[in-house]
Amino acid sequence: MGLYGELLIVVLSYLLILAVTLLDRKFEIGLWRELLTSSFLSLFQLIGIGFVILFLLKLKLKAVYPAFILLFYVNAAIISSRRFNFKGYKKKTGFLVSFISISSVSSVSLLFLFLGGVLKVEANSTIPLAGIVTAAGMRSLSLAFKYFATRLKDLEDIVVGMAALGASDIQIFKFIFRELINDVTIPVRDMLRSAGIVHIPGVMVGLLLAGTLPLKAAVVQFAILATMIFQFFFVPSLALFTLVATEGLKVEK
Repeated sequence: MGLYGELLIVVLSYLLILAVTLLDRKFEIGLWRELLTSSFLSLFQLIGIGFVILFLLKLKLKAVYPAFILLFYVNAAIISSRRFNFKGYKKKTGFLVSFISISSVSSVSLLFLFLGGVLKVEANSTIPLAGIVTAAGMRSLSLAFKYFATRLKDLEDIVVGMAALGASDIQIFKFIFRELINDVTIPVRDMLRSAGIVHIPGVMVGLLLAGTLPLKAAVVQFAILATMIFQFFFVPSLALFTLVATEGLKVEK
């Protein structure tokens, strides 16, 4: 089909996005501008990274891989910190907390994938896997920032009651932490339950199509799922611990 086929796919895809936009405008949800902007950026970013990976595969410049991973960390921190918009905190705090938590936890995840032989020091392995891992941390942190203020306000009466009954700061923090992590990790817990039953994850499909044995494809996919669980639990946890250690928990009034 050539270029015509790619254009047809883009047009049909944007018809789906247009349907979402119309629904948004009809019920005044207020997300259509963000969705349209993000869709254009996503398309151009995917095209760009495709050419970059192809370029690196040809040149085999392994020395630039860490730079790409660092770029992923910075961009993920910028995106997630946009949801860090709480009174009582400095603007730069959101970025610093995001970068520290995403880069630290993601680096540990990538190390485990490397030790297990899932991640190889090659462009077609390092860049996609680093992107998957970093994106999982970014999504978990964005959800954490979204729930942070609302959940604290929802739980304020309970927290005040716990304090009045003599609960320690540690007990109160554990309660807030448990409620927040429970909300943030819903997507990855649902994904873990549905893998192989409701949907077959993309990495496993790609491996099977490439001729990999089903057992190896399943094991590699499970390793990536385990990594995403690790990201969803530990990235927001580290972010919350960092906030408490540096500036304390603050509730918007």
